[in-house]
Amino acid sequence: MDGEKSLLLREGSVSPEKPSIHILVLEDNPGDVGLLKVALTKEKSFPCRLDAAPRLSEGLKRLAQEPFDAVVLDLYLPDSSGLETLCQVHHAAPQLPIIVLTGAGSKEAAVEALREGAEDYLLKDDVDGTLLTRSIRYALERHKLLTRLHEKEERYFLAAEGSNDGLWDWDLRTNKAFFSTRWKLMLGFSENEVGDDPNEWLLRVHPEDLEKVKQDLDQHISGQAVHYANEHRLRHKSGRYLWVLSRGQATFDSMGRATRIAGSFTDFTKHRNMEQQLALRAFYDPLTGLPNRDFFMVGLERAHLRLDRRPSALFAVFFLDLDRLKFVNDNLGHRAGDRFLVEFARRVKVSVRPSDLVARMGGDEFTVLLEDLHGPQEALEVADRIVGSLKIPMTLRDKSIPTLASIGIAYSDCGKKDADGILQAADAAMYQAKSEGKGRYAVFRA
Repeated sequence: MDGEKSLLLREGSVSPEKPSIHILVLEDNPGDVGLLKVALTKEKSFPCRLDAAPRLSEGLKRLAQEPFDAVVLDLYLPDSSGLETLCQVHHAAPQLPIIVLTGAGSKEAAVEALREGAEDYLLKDDVDGTLLTRSIRYALERHKLLTRLHEKEERYFLAAEGSNDGLWDWDLRTNKAFFSTRWKLMLGFSENEVGDDPNEWLLRVHPEDLEKVKQDLDQHISGQAVHYANEHRLRHKSGRYLWVLSRGQATFDSMGRATRIAGSFTDFTKHRNMEQQLALRAFYDPLTGLPNRDFFMVGLERAHLRLDRRPSALFAVFFLDLDRLKFVNDNLGHRAGDRFLVEFARRVKVSVRPSDLVARMGGDEFTVLLEDLHGPQEALEVADRIVGSLKIPMTLRDKSIPTLASIGIAYSDCGKKDADGILQAADAAMYQAKSEGKGRYAVFRA
């Protein structure tokens, strides 16, 4: 290069102080460097600054000291040869695209260099300005796109690893699925224990939830739903089930066919359990586990509303008052009283039909709702079973305690106009039974 190791090529108003592209050429043959100089000189629309280094060691030093946009590299230099030359340059400047410059006899090595990360290769005998600038432009653009893709993948990886959600990606064309490490850990599996079959997910869905999961997926993939979202239970490796919120979004081809759907899983088991606990506190008695007054009144209101559609339908309400609870509390303590209530609730529960609703109204008062009765006698048979189950005394702190309860019965056709009225009628009948000697039942009569 006429004793100069730097050449500035410019066009029009391009400033010498601010060249567009800075290229390092690692080439020990001055003649080949001169060919590059001539070739680039002819390309007026491609201003660049070209620096040359005849040895690998000098080139690595320049790369460490100066910013470059690309490297044009001869694989065979005085102090290095073959792919080792490429590897050292790539290690020194992994962010730069590399174009291999080679002779016809080294074409196979140049092709191998492409597999090892070079962006392109040029045969020295065929180099002209158009081919060289096109190769440099291609290398720069391709490297830029790959860098962006790598950064995007890196962001995705970091987001996936840092997220508490499990990520999934289902290729609908190949029917292969990707499940993130977090997804696998959520279900108790290591990285290699879950494959790429979508059934790794679907076969772990609780049988009661599977149909709805498939339905929601199909609706989104067919375009009927804007996105996919579903709450379902997913089987853990231990056999227990997690509650997960699964969300996803599909991509479609030019024909409107879904080609891929990707999304996330959020484990909300704790939240679901908390909701269930709140529901239990709101509608269930914590001591006996029976529904409470609020729950019972909802059931009674529904039963009464159904009378509008089926006036001939018959249901009955029992109002039960447990005798001797005060005696147990005063003489054996409240823990014994609690056991007394729990055992009473159990005996009532096993005496009624599976479809009947048993509730604790508070204190020593309980209710039962019996629907779909074929006649009044069916309710009386249930009452007889309850009274019979209470004839066996309870044993509390080694003491045998007689169990008695007064039961009032009111039918839906007792003449009351609303659910509260029917419950009050059953309460009145209970007091009638109590006045007649306890341990018995009485039916309300208007």
